[in-house]
Amino acid sequence: MAERFWENLSLILAERNLSWIGLTRKMFAGEFHYPSELNRLYQKIRHYKTEQRMPQAHWVERIVEVLDLDYEDLFRR
Repeated sequence: MAERFWENLSLILAERNLSWIGLTRKMFAGEFHYPSELNRLYQKIRHYKTEQRMPQAHWVERIVEVLDLDYEDLFRR
């Protein structure tokens, strides 16, 4: 399930010409004050992706909200 999630999210980001760091910026807008904080969040997302792990549920909810998706789009394609 996690593998399908990351594959679909990669496709969605490519369709929207959005990078992983761009997604991270949108997800955590206003929550970081220093570049190192943004980098830490980006590295955590990157780690989840490379390890094919599901991110925390509230992160998935933020992704759905930021990208204006249906939740099922992340698991269906």
